[in-house]
Amino acid sequence: MIKGKYGRRIIPLMATIFMLALPALITAQDVPGTANTYGHSGDTLKCRENIMLSSAARLNGYPDAAIGYLRDVILWCPAISEAVYTDGESLYRELFDRYGLQEYVDTILMVLTQRTYYFGNKPANDLHKAELLLDLAGDDPEYLGLCYNILLEAAESYPDQMGCADFVRMATVAASLYAMGIIDSEEMANAFITSIGTVDDRIDNGQAECNNSEDLENMETFYRTSGAMTCEGLTTLYAAKVDRNFRDTLFIGKVYDMLTMADCNGSDLYYNVAVKMYTNKRSVENALRLAELNILRNDNDRAISYFTEAYNRDTSSISRSGVLNRIALSDLQQGRRQEARNRAEHAWQLNSRNARALMILAECYAGAELGNDFDNHAAYWVAVDYLEAAIKVDPSLRQEAEPKMKVWSGLFPTKEECFYRRILDEGTVITVGGWVNEVTRVRFRRDQSGRIL
Repeated sequence: MIKGKYGRRIIPLMATIFMLALPALITAQDVPGTANTYGHSGDTLKCRENIMLSSAARLNGYPDAAIGYLRDVILWCPAISEAVYTDGESLYRELFDRYGLQEYVDTILMVLTQRTYYFGNKPANDLHKAELLLDLAGDDPEYLGLCYNILLEAAESYPDQMGCADFVRMATVAASLYAMGIIDSEEMANAFITSIGTVDDRIDNGQAECNNSEDLENMETFYRTSGAMTCEGLTTLYAAKVDRNFRDTLFIGKVYDMLTMADCNGSDLYYNVAVKMYTNKRSVENALRLAELNILRNDNDRAISYFTEAYNRDTSSISRSGVLNRIALSDLQQGRRQEARNRAEHAWQLNSRNARALMILAECYAGAELGNDFDNHAAYWVAVDYLEAAIKVDPSLRQEAEPKMKVWSGLFPTKEECFYRRILDEGTVITVGGWVNEVTRVRFRRDQSGRIL
């Protein structure tokens, strides 16, 4: 938390503010009340006279003199009028704009602190402090840290009194502090989750002061691209809203994209979004997605149901070939090599341009356990054959296939293994047995230098 990591740098600033406020607080330490509580009636008259002199000096273009009169009023009659603090803040802001000295920022904070002491309304004054700090402090990490702490406390203590602009401000400051290395990604993410969730909810509820959807989109974009987006955070933000707004296809699509980017395909929210997408559009792709997710959830009955739906949804041979690819991959991932082989072969029969089906067949045979070492190694001949065939159909697969060919060629039978099978020459035609039952040609295993082993 910033209060832990950042506290030592904020303490000197807070001490300065306290010391600036101290004289007036000591003067007013009896009982806050009317102006006459402080000193004699003549003091009050003098304070009112100084207020008029301050106004006159300001009107005549002498802000330094004007602030001098008000300083005396705040010192001797701190509860005479809340307008004194409004005028004081305005004058110090004018001096800051003229001279650019950070001391004026400290003094404005003191004025607001003392205003709260005598006239209350802490939430509004604190949030105004945060607004001023972000506006006046630039990229000063000390002031940004103080701004963040104020907003963080407000979000925890009185969130209903914060406007959407305050939450946007909190996210903005958190992003700056994260870029400076002052807070970590978890702290920043929490600030964005709170801000996005609140602003989004208020826009949905039609709150008048929350009508800037661009601010929400900007926060979501930064959260998405910052590297701090997590499955837990997305669930916090969108789980309830997905159920309420499942017919909003743009929103559902946005959440799906964010979940995909954060690699959340194993989360309950991802599955729920997939269900909503299928409900809105019963397409082949949406059915396949649910089939594969149910495989991950060990619900084979539902997986088969969705695979069947995908297969029957589009009866074109190209579409069905693609569906069979996905089913074959699912079988392969579950160790069902023969079933995967059968699916991939069917896919190839439906579409002879489906090079991916040939890649799947190669995976089915690579590593197949057929019994003895020779047969297990011989299966790699067939696997490499299918990789070569896939490249011929689709040359773009070469980059994916060649590394596998290199590894699998190193697992071919050795010359000695072939000798014991009375196989003496490379190129000899042979049928690999077992459930593979494929015709191929002999190739001896070689080391990296190309020497036959």
